[in-house]
Amino acid sequence: MRSLGGGWMGMGMAQVFPVVTSGAPDSPQSPLSRTAFYLTQPAAMLNLESPGSRWSVRVTPNFEGLTIPDGELTFGGWGEGFIDNRHPHTLLHEAMLSYNAWEFAGGALSISAGKGFAPFGTDDPMSRPVLKYPTNHHLSQILERWTVNGVYLLRNWSVEAGIFGGAEPTTPYDFSNIRSFGDSWSTRVTRRFGEGFGPLAPWEVSASYAMVREELHGVGGDDHGVKQSTFLTNAAVRYAGSYGFGTLYGLVEASRSRPEEGDGYFSVLGETLLGIGRHQPYARVEYATRPEFAREGAPGTEGFFRYDHDDAEVGATRWLISSLGYGYTLTQYPFSARPFVEVQHNRVWDERGPVSIQPEQLFGTNSFWSLSAGFRFFLGGGPMRMGAYGVLDPMTVMHREMGMHGTPEPGGHH
Repeated sequence: MRSLGGGWMGMGMAQVFPVVTSGAPDSPQSPLSRTAFYLTQPAAMLNLESPGSRWSVRVTPNFEGLTIPDGELTFGGWGEGFIDNRHPHTLLHEAMLSYNAWEFAGGALSISAGKGFAPFGTDDPMSRPVLKYPTNHHLSQILERWTVNGVYLLRNWSVEAGIFGGAEPTTPYDFSNIRSFGDSWSTRVTRRFGEGFGPLAPWEVSASYAMVREELHGVGGDDHGVKQSTFLTNAAVRYAGSYGFGTLYGLVEASRSRPEEGDGYFSVLGETLLGIGRHQPYARVEYATRPEFAREGAPGTEGFFRYDHDDAEVGATRWLISSLGYGYTLTQYPFSARPFVEVQHNRVWDERGPVSIQPEQLFGTNSFWSLSAGFRFFLGGGPMRMGAYGVLDPMTVMHREMGMHGTPEPGGHH
């Protein structure tokens, strides 16, 4: 945190994770048998807060377009033209301006506009314990959209609504999806329990609903672009609390998609982290279906992990992904180095579609492991929650609380 004078405050943190990931399928001839080094999740989270946080600006630059332009090996991952590989996020992950009325009709009201998250689902996985993104990333978050969001917070309840563009970016430098602004919408209702204002409360129960319009090729036999609406639902319970021994975090969520044409997808996920002093063991289990696409290359080539972003899916597979990890805080802030190791086991079944997308045909097996090891480096503080703005932005709330009750301790809020 840095005072800029006149009650203005700058707040921020930065991070980067050097990591090696190795795939270990049962069959050594599998296209998943590969090892790679990544500088993943290089990003900064920056807030500019006016006196009393009447106005706030959130900017999150993300440099994955430079460090992982070909994606990050993530079995079960999909989206934006990458499959079994996590796509790099856009250079401008967030750029949101919020007006906050802290005393409005007995509660608090915010209007936010810019590029960021639509009010739907759960926190961005970048601020959560497991390194590898879950399969449900494009079912449980609607991110990198041009959006106008509103939120009303009344005691322990909040209601959010947003209007945004449904089109996803196609590259890390693509900002053209602003042209679709206004064709999609979402809403989220959250009930909080326990002491703490807004996002600082330990317990949250939320429900979200969204309608997202995207242009796809090959829908209904039409090779030209066809606009299709997909309806998304998410329900979640989240806990983050502090104890004498340390911290405890947990999240359980369920997500489902229902497109106008064809079948949808679902995910059920649970994850937890136990912080005991410098030690942070964590785990996640996800049971989900995901779309399969016509891949651009044969097994053994980079094209095996890519598909045409605008293509319609050709089928689906069902995944059970179990993750177990351990992190250690080697040094404290302002520069925190945290070595970690993370292992995942994947079990895959055929859900629907042609023989060519059955797991044995795609991967040479339906059961495989991956192992990741590296460091999490944080500068200035730990990762803050991502996905809500204004009176629900934890950095804004920290600034507001600091002005009212004194300076809080630095660090992240998981």
